Order: sequence, then C-alpha cells, then structure tokens
Amino acid sequence: MLGKGRGFNKPEIRELVDGLRSSYELLIFDNALNPALMESLEDRLRHATNSGRDPEKFLEEEFKAYKDLEAQTQEKERVASVRTEARRRRLAGESFADKVLDEYRQRIEHYPVLDIHDDADPEVAKLYGAMDFLDKRYWGILETYLRRAFPRAGQIDRMSIEQRFWRFVATRKGRLPEELERYRRTLAAPSATNKEKIREVQETVKTVAFYLHDLLDVCEQAVQQIPPSEEVDKALEYVRGMISDFRIKDLKRR
Repeated sequence: MLGKGRGFNKPEIRELVDGLRSSYELLIFDNALNPALMESLEDRLRHATNSGRDPEKFLEEEFKAYKDLEAQTQEKERVASVRTEARRRRLAGESFADKVLDEYRQRIEHYPVLDIHDDADPEVAKLYGAMDFLDKRYWGILETYLRRAFPRAGQIDRMSIEQRFWRFVATRKGRLPEELERYRRTLAAPSATNKEKIREVQETVKTVAFYLHDLLDVCEQAVQQIPPSEEVDKALEYVRGMISDFRIKDLKRR
C-alpha cells in the first residue's frame, strides 16, 4: 500500500488534473450547471488515487467524459436557442420562409454589389458583384493555371471557359457585363411585366450557375495534370463558396 496513488503526485499529472478541474469549473459556471458535477469529479479523483489506479488511464477516461458533457451541454444550448428564436419569430408574425430568406441574405451579405439598375434584384446584383470580385482577385490565377495544365488551345474546354468568362464581367469601365444587358433592358422598359422581369432574373442566375460548374469541372481535370498552388486552392475555394452561398449547387447542365 506504500506506493498507492503515488502517480497522481507527478508534476505533469497534477497539471492535467488542475486543467480538468478548471475546465469543469468554467463549464459549470458558464452554463449554470449543477455544482454537484464538480463534487462528483473530486470523488472520482479521490477514489482513483486511493485505489492506486493508473493516472494516465484515469485521466483519459475523465477527459473523454468531460468532452461528452461539453458536447451535450452545447447541443442543449443550441436547441434552446433555436426554440427561443422560433418563438420570437412566431410572436413577431414571421414564417419559416422568412427565416430561410433571412439566412440566405446573411450568407451573401459579404459579397459586393454590382450597380445594374435601381430595380435590379438584390441576388443578381450580389451574384454579379461576386463575379466581378472573382475577376479582380482570382481570375488571373485560374487562367494561368489552366493554361499550364492544358497548354494546347484545343484541349478539353479550356478555351471555351476563358472566352465565356468575359461575358460575366465588365470588359470596360462603366459598362455592364454582356450577360446583363438583356436584363438591364428589361428593367428599363416601361412595358415589361413582372413575369418578364422574374424570367430574366432566373436566366441571369442560371447562366452564371452553369458557368461556375463548368469552370470547376475543368479545374478539377487540371488538378489531375498539375498539383494546384495555395493561391489556386484559394481561388477554387472562392468559386465553391459562391456556388454554396448563392444556393446554385444543383443548378447545372443536365
């Protein structure tokens, strides 16, 4: 019995035990949990020390138990938050559709707006603003990468990808992208109906979606030829982010 619990006195073990105690104290305090959780930990620690348990094995089990408790607490907080928000929306008269639209607006909020027309759909203005940023920040990187991967003009769809890109961005200062001209004319026409305007919105979004998916397909083929640099990876991450944020993941050619 002389050496019972001696392993718990090692400096590195004491440091881990102190860290575990601190973690429990913070979790209990921050989430208003039952203080008995701390007492239970101390009871288990005393029992492990007195019974001569392997401290490393004991702490491995205890840290896992703490992580499980932390995850359960966070999930309860998340569920409570969702319920509170849902109740607030019900009291405010907001529907589920309002919630979805609000979340969508938040996802695309960080993208720049392209000045198309005073009555332009906000989603279209943001989507083409995102294309404008793609042009200014990442297109040169992707274009160079594709030309290295497919040096011959006739290889796969590289030339088509390059030529089509310029339809989605302004080629001269003060001018709109070519793909937006029809939409702009529709908005400016006094006789245009809401149905016509909605159809043009759908078309402008669809053409960008088709292009971005085609661009990714070509880039993924390029990855098989030449490993992408960090800058290329960032460019592709931006394109994938656009597809996700603007909810056009399933809007591709059949």
